[in-house]
Amino acid sequence: MCRRAHGAGFVTWAGVARESFALESGAALLTRFRSSAQATRSFCSRCGSTLFFESGHWPDEIHVTLANLDSADGLEPKMHAYWSSRAPWADWSGAQLPTVDPPDHGGVEP
Repeated sequence: MCRRAHGAGFVTWAGVARESFALESGAALLTRFRSSAQATRSFCSRCGSTLFFESGHWPDEIHVTLANLDSADGLEPKMHAYWSSRAPWADWSGAQLPTVDPPDHGGVEP
C-alpha cells in the first residue's frame, strides 16, 4: 500500500517518537485516512501530499515521509520495514540493514 499511495517503488519514512512530535502549522489542512485495520495515513487536503503514517505495529511512533522534510541532515536508515512486500524488481540486498516485518504481516502491507 505504501508503494501505491506514493506511486513509487518504495517509500522512505522517518520514525518520530509520538511524544516528541509536534505539528507546528497546517493542522486544519490535514486529512486522515484509515487505510487498513492497523494503519492511518495523513495527507494535505490542499495539495494531496502524503505526510504521515501511523500503525498499530509501532504505536509509539509517527512516521513522516522523508521527501517532505526540508532537510534530512542527521537522519540515517535504521531498517527496512515490510521487507517481504518490497517491489519484486528491486534487486538489492538490504544494504546490510535489519529487515522487519510485523508478526501478522504475511507479506501484505497494511
